[in-house]
Amino acid sequence: MSSKYFGQFLLEKGRITSPQLAEALDFQKQVKLPVGVIALEEGLLSSEQVKRILARQAQGDLLFGDAAVSLGLLSPAQVQELLKRQTGHRIHLGEALIVKGFISVDALDEELKEFQKAEARVAEHLASVFSLVSNKEIVKTFTDFMMLMFTDFGGQRDVKVEHCETGKEKIRLFRWIIAQRVAGRSLEFNCLLSVPADLMLKMASTMLDQNIDKVDELALDATKEFVNIANGNACAKLAERGVALTMEPPEIYENSSRPHAVYKSDVVCVHLAAPEAKLEMAFEF
Repeated sequence: MSSKYFGQFLLEKGRITSPQLAEALDFQKQVKLPVGVIALEEGLLSSEQVKRILARQAQGDLLFGDAAVSLGLLSPAQVQELLKRQTGHRIHLGEALIVKGFISVDALDEELKEFQKAEARVAEHLASVFSLVSNKEIVKTFTDFMMLMFTDFGGQRDVKVEHCETGKEKIRLFRWIIAQRVAGRSLEFNCLLSVPADLMLKMASTMLDQNIDKVDELALDATKEFVNIANGNACAKLAERGVALTMEPPEIYENSSRPHAVYKSDVVCVHLAAPEAKLEMAFEF
């Protein structure tokens, strides 16, 4: 059992086709999220209420928020809050599919509910898996802070855990591997992050606040600092819980020319995914 993205979920159910998903994803990047979709996702409106508001809009030259207020479905304060949330948000996949005519509002509402139920089951399963791995608190904390780093600073929205497994044969090694040795009073381990080339360049671009399109020493150093910050935050959080850890400087390997050899048998692999990339965290204990 592994986590999925909503587009993948709809594909597997036959609700949309691969070309439709690709077109919707491209459209998604160009349009910001409508107020009605934000209200629907936050539970302020139902799909039926959204349709009523859209019908009211069609009767006159009204904004969505004004139409909702005129129908008594949203308050002016709620509309203002939704407008604030709209700033900086891009359109979600479901709305892109609706605008493109690939799925109806009712079908989207139905599938979104099913998807949320499926993701809840996956989350419960992943929690049980994490509870069984070695040094679960360390694995979970380091993973959480690396995901947060990518979400907040790495330009990767909605990074999620796909699956968690044990055994060095389970590691997915992409082109670049950043390894950092971490040690505590009675524990020493390697924390690995493996990413494809494009994602590594995005990490470097984030740290340097400029577009980086080639791998050089500056890009490599910036990538190592990206990892160092995420792992440093994890160590700080664990220190608050009484787990004191120190880190050595990260090392970076190109898998094709300088592969990182995994020698230890006690390895926890956390398979991660973003909408546009796969990535991997692994812990060698």
